[in-house]
Amino acid sequence: MSAPIILRQRSGPIITVIVWAFLAFLLGDALLRGAWDTVGRFGPALLLIGWVAFVILWRPALIVATDEIEVREILRTTTVPFTRIRDIRLGSVVTIEAVSPGGAARTIRPWNAPGMPRRKIDSGLTGGTRPESLANHPAFEVLRRWEQTQADAPGTAVRNGPSGGAEEVSTRWSLGVIGVTLVLVLLVSIGLI
Repeated sequence: MSAPIILRQRSGPIITVIVWAFLAFLLGDALLRGAWDTVGRFGPALLLIGWVAFVILWRPALIVATDEIEVREILRTTTVPFTRIRDIRLGSVVTIEAVSPGGAARTIRPWNAPGMPRRKIDSGLTGGTRPESLANHPAFEVLRRWEQTQADAPGTAVRNGPSGGAEEVSTRWSLGVIGVTLVLVLLVSIGLI
């Protein structure tokens, strides 16, 4: 049994930390100056900006377990059991095709999930372009784990026929994210009055 892996864009957490550092600098500067009215008025807006950066850039991820994939997006999370996956395509985005027990197909393209890398251009010393090592790219782990599940239990594979006992693809709203966002928007609105 393998530990779950979390796939997200490499730049998401980096950009989020840069935004947080800039916002902390602004807030710290206002605190050091003793401008409490500025902190009270613009503090919630700074918190909202930091929260939105986290929700859009850091939080979204593709969490690959041993028997399912969890697609964590901005406002919702979709859980896809491997037994419900018909196909996984790795391109500039990861595309997951899932099938319900009734046979209805559903295509899931995760927000901000790392797709396959583009060809990188070298410095000119070797005379052209060279591909990044595709087999070592994290997105391949999605495909590897799904194929391993298919090899371990081929009778449950959707591509070999629907499995009546398999779990459903489920989507749930991220109520915590929605609630915090609404509270921060309310605080910003009150601060502007």
